[in-house]
Amino acid sequence: MRIALVTEFYYPHLGGVTEHVHNLALEFRRRGHHVVVITANMDGQGPDPEWVRRVGTSRVVLSNGSYARVTTGWAITRKIATILSEERIEVVHSQDVLAPMLGLKAASAGWRLGLPVVATSHTWFSRSTLYRMFRWWLQPRLDRVAARIAVSEPVVHAMAMYFRADWEVIPNGVDVSYFHPNGRRPVEAAHRGPRLLFLGRLDPRNGLDTLIEAMPTVLERHPAARLVVVGDGPLRPSYERRAAHLGNAVEFVGQVSDERPEYYGGADLYLCPTTKASFGITLLEAMACGTPLVVSDITGFRELIAGGAEAVLVPKDNPLAWARAANALIEDPMRREAMSAAGLAKAAQFAWPRIAERVLEVYERVLK
Repeated sequence: MRIALVTEFYYPHLGGVTEHVHNLALEFRRRGHHVVVITANMDGQGPDPEWVRRVGTSRVVLSNGSYARVTTGWAITRKIATILSEERIEVVHSQDVLAPMLGLKAASAGWRLGLPVVATSHTWFSRSTLYRMFRWWLQPRLDRVAARIAVSEPVVHAMAMYFRADWEVIPNGVDVSYFHPNGRRPVEAAHRGPRLLFLGRLDPRNGLDTLIEAMPTVLERHPAARLVVVGDGPLRPSYERRAAHLGNAVEFVGQVSDERPEYYGGADLYLCPTTKASFGITLLEAMACGTPLVVSDITGFRELIAGGAEAVLVPKDNPLAWARAANALIEDPMRREAMSAAGLAKAAQFAWPRIAERVLEVYERVLK
């Protein structure tokens, strides 16, 4: 099968959609399929694999409480159509097909060539002014899509506020061969000091301010505790100023990629205070590394956690609740060990081979 995966988000941009597309591409290629990833040019990008093609220029914009991307440039649709023709693509799979610009442009290019277009929606929102204003124009385009995938039920519910469509839920996956435990034992927190981890983009909706405010309460009980902040973004200087009074108890290490399993595996707790999410790929990554989780009690996380023993759900934007949850788990290594085992078991259910197989079944259906 000859497949085009089209996405606004790809390396060097780190995030859930990037990981989703990249791992789908790798798994499809392992199975012998011809895959091309179509994305935009971005600041800081390095050499790409030969199967990545870039068009236009990606611009960072603030959207839905986070920093999103929009591709600009001349003749984007024609350029995508040229790639599809040159690569003899059979199916076009667009991420967030109704979002400007690549999703919309890729669908137009595919239809121009008579190709089936599959769409995956990754975004949860409580409301969308743009969708409300333009649904009269977007609904007919969604109707033309051959198959619609959502990464979670909350995404389906969000889209249903504005559009009529049938959605098949296929969740995000995790590479369990890449993300795995590194041997750290729960009892090590007692003599090495508790290691708490935040990993994510430093943007408003990811809630790092909640953890910074929680740390003094954690330090009262556990003076050797340290919060390691992995990630970067425009707000980093602001967060660093807010955490300055905590000294070495908060460490900002910046953006990392290949070292992520080491950070997950070396943490006693992964703290994810995000205030808005559609699924939670970092939660799966932490589970695959055997790291217990404390996460926000939000719509996008409840479905994945579903009362599981691998995580504790805490009200968002409540520093005292986060500090108490962290302290309780730091002091209970047996519970953390049980949470680690539960996380490993759940992550195995989301291994990429399983997820890719379900997506391939969709492609086979639309190509009949």
